[in-house]
Amino acid sequence: MSEPEAQHEISPELPGGQDRPPRLEPPRPKKPGSSRGIWIGIAGGLAIAGIAAVTILPGGGGDKPPVVGEESTLEVLIPADINGALPTLDPGTSKAAVDDAKNCKAPLAWVTLTQRNGHGGMVRIRSGQYLSPPIKLTPAPQRVAIPYPAPYPVGRGVLTLVGEADQVGFFLTPGGIQDVNGTYSINVRWQVRNPCPS
Repeated sequence: MSEPEAQHEISPELPGGQDRPPRLEPPRPKKPGSSRGIWIGIAGGLAIAGIAAVTILPGGGGDKPPVVGEESTLEVLIPADINGALPTLDPGTSKAAVDDAKNCKAPLAWVTLTQRNGHGGMVRIRSGQYLSPPIKLTPAPQRVAIPYPAPYPVGRGVLTLVGEADQVGFFLTPGGIQDVNGTYSINVRWQVRNPCPS
């Protein structure tokens, strides 16, 4: 009897002359990399969920304040803009800083302030020993000049926004700060370079 016939012979032990159940084949080995598709799907789902969370959750995205310890970048006020920036500076306490900037010893910096969502209020900026005059916030962005909060060659310092306004847009790189009510400090850094490039 050939092998195929042997597989279907009638068994005397089974009642009613039933056929034997066919032999089961061993499971095929998995192809290498077959689980890779599953992992790619999981990673893609997590990425989409993360993007959705940043988009949907309030305060997500670029408008959130930098994390504690994270530093924002303070930008240099170019020499050609110094005279235009004088009205935003306190004339009594900023004279030395303005003279240093005009004489290419140390530049001035600037930040942008705006009032968000129609709220109002006054704020001041503390930069090292310097305290700005009160600044009336408006929906239109205002560029405010300030001396650096530490000696220019140090490259790091702390700015503090002081006031009772809320929904303040205090823009640095990266991100902006909003919902400030009272005092808010932020670590800043800057690139030390020639204050008056030729």
